[in-house]
Amino acid sequence: MNEVIKRAIPGGEDTLLLTVREAYMRLRISKWKLYDLLRSHQLEMVKIGRRTLIPLRSVESYIRKQWQESLA
Repeated sequence: MNEVIKRAIPGGEDTLLLTVREAYMRLRISKWKLYDLLRSHQLEMVKIGRRTLIPLRSVESYIRKQWQESLA
Protein backbone atom coordinates (compact mmCIF):
# COMPACT_ATOMS: atom_id res chain seq x y z
CA MET A 1 0.00 0.00 0.00
CA ASN A 2 1.20 3.48 -0.80
CA GLU A 3 2.87 5.22 2.19
CA VAL A 4 0.76 8.37 1.78
CA ILE A 5 -2.44 6.32 1.87
CA LYS A 6 -1.28 4.36 4.95
CA ARG A 7 -0.70 7.60 6.85
CA ALA A 8 -4.11 8.91 5.85
CA ILE A 9 -5.94 5.86 7.23
CA PRO A 10 -7.07 6.41 10.83
CA GLY A 11 -5.46 3.75 12.99
CA GLY A 12 -2.91 2.97 10.27
CA GLU A 13 0.62 1.80 11.03
CA ASP A 14 2.02 5.30 11.55
CA THR A 15 -0.59 6.46 14.05
CA LEU A 16 0.98 7.53 17.34
CA LEU A 17 -2.16 8.91 18.97
CA LEU A 18 -5.62 7.36 18.93
CA THR A 19 -8.91 9.11 19.41
CA VAL A 20 -11.11 7.87 22.24
CA ARG A 21 -13.24 6.00 19.72
CA GLU A 22 -10.24 4.37 18.02
CA ALA A 23 -8.85 3.30 21.41
CA TYR A 24 -12.03 1.68 22.72
CA MET A 25 -12.66 0.04 19.36
CA ARG A 26 -9.13 -1.43 19.36
CA LEU A 27 -9.57 -2.69 22.92
CA ARG A 28 -13.13 -3.84 22.17
CA ILE A 29 -14.47 -2.22 25.32
CA SER A 30 -17.11 0.42 25.96
CA LYS A 31 -16.37 4.11 25.87
CA TRP A 32 -17.19 4.28 29.61
CA LYS A 33 -14.70 1.50 30.44
CA LEU A 34 -12.03 3.40 28.49
CA TYR A 35 -12.75 6.54 30.53
CA ASP A 36 -12.47 4.43 33.72
CA LEU A 37 -9.03 3.23 32.58
CA LEU A 38 -7.98 6.83 31.88
CA ARG A 39 -9.26 8.05 35.28
CA SER A 40 -7.42 5.25 37.10
CA HIS A 41 -4.22 6.04 35.12
CA GLN A 42 -4.08 2.53 33.65
CA LEU A 43 -3.94 4.24 30.25
CA GLU A 44 -2.11 7.47 29.45
CA MET A 45 -3.74 10.35 27.65
CA VAL A 46 -2.71 13.55 25.92
CA LYS A 47 -4.94 16.61 25.82
CA ILE A 48 -4.62 18.80 22.72
CA GLY A 49 -7.11 21.59 23.06
CA ARG A 50 -10.40 19.91 23.94
CA ARG A 51 -9.41 16.61 22.35
CA THR A 52 -8.39 13.61 24.43
CA LEU A 53 -5.93 11.35 22.61
CA ILE A 54 -4.45 8.06 23.79
CA PRO A 55 -0.90 7.10 22.78
CA LEU A 56 -0.84 3.83 20.86
CA ARG A 57 2.09 2.65 22.97
CA SER A 58 -0.08 3.06 26.09
CA VAL A 59 -2.79 0.82 24.60
CA GLU A 60 -0.18 -1.76 23.59
CA SER A 61 1.40 -1.64 27.06
CA TYR A 62 -2.00 -2.11 28.71
CA ILE A 63 -2.71 -5.15 26.51
CA ARG A 64 0.69 -6.69 27.36
CA LYS A 65 0.08 -6.13 31.08
CA GLN A 66 -3.38 -7.70 30.91
CA TRP A 67 -1.97 -10.64 28.92
CA GLN A 68 0.77 -11.27 31.50
CA GLU A 69 -1.71 -11.07 34.38
CA SER A 70 -4.02 -13.57 32.67
CA LEU A 71 -1.13 -16.04 32.37
CA ALA A 72 -0.10 -15.74 36.03
